[in-house]
Amino acid sequence: MNNKTLAKNVILLVNLGSPNSLSISSIRKFLSAFLSDKRVVNLPKILWYPILYGIILTFRAKRLLKQYSKIWLFDNSPLIHYTDIQASKLASKGQIVKYAFSYANPSINDVLSEIHTTIAPDKLTIIPMYPQFSSTTTLPVFDSIYKFYKDKYYIPEINFVSDFATNIVYIDALCNTIRESWQNNGKSQKLVFSYHGLPLDIIKRGDAYFKHCELTTKLVITQLGLTENEYIMVFQSRFGAQKWLSPATNTTLASMARDGVTSVDIICPGFVSDCLETLEEIAILNKKVFLTAGGVSYNYIPCLNDSDDFIKVLSSLCD
Repeated sequence: MNNKTLAKNVILLVNLGSPNSLSISSIRKFLSAFLSDKRVVNLPKILWYPILYGIILTFRAKRLLKQYSKIWLFDNSPLIHYTDIQASKLASKGQIVKYAFSYANPSINDVLSEIHTTIAPDKLTIIPMYPQFSSTTTLPVFDSIYKFYKDKYYIPEINFVSDFATNIVYIDALCNTIRESWQNNGKSQKLVFSYHGLPLDIIKRGDAYFKHCELTTKLVITQLGLTENEYIMVFQSRFGAQKWLSPATNTTLASMARDGVTSVDIICPGFVSDCLETLEEIAILNKKVFLTAGGVSYNYIPCLNDSDDFIKVLSSLCD
């Protein structure tokens, strides 16, 4: 009997990925795949590879092992943990849902192969789990989809969700999680929107990321009724010598504390699942920065993760 089912619509959730185990070798494998992508680091190999393989993979992996150890969740990374639950919850709504990662297992290529072998879809909805489009995150997903299909003899109808920065269900979900935090912890003097940074050169080349971050922030503060003095948009995770989007999260937090801001709520709308950049960099390291500079209260608002509100967001993207 043919193991293929009748043609169906399939939803594929794709996130960046993380190490598949808490080990130096797994971290090195992840970093090598991630930082070898020219969409991520657009430098000539002759310049970049000696740095990547001679310095970063040799020394940074050991440091990252300590950082990942602080946030490892249920024998897995938080990002992989929450992606698995997100897919399961969405599937419980009657959808056929798979998930994959750009730089970890299961890979996009392997999952697409499985989908076509066992399901034979007539429609494929691909949702990169990045609310704000960027050539460094969303386009690598598109690249992998194209690479898979370029030598095939059949392609299903494909719906590629390039972003959901202004999706009203997503905006509502962000506002709900902020209001819930205020209800449980009180409202701080300043709401900080921290997005992952990007080199300015990428923005100048036409990447829509910064514009999308502005749009998301504007829609949230409008719904919450915040004034200009009650919020700020900043950018985290900078590395290298290039000029990046500013203001930087860490220096801004320190400056605000020194200027008399005693309490902040901080949220990372560019991440749908908590990960190293949110749980370690924002919730731990930047909290220390703010409190050391004179701040009194620092409240990190978690990502949407596997909340019912986020499953509603994903459902809205499948329509």
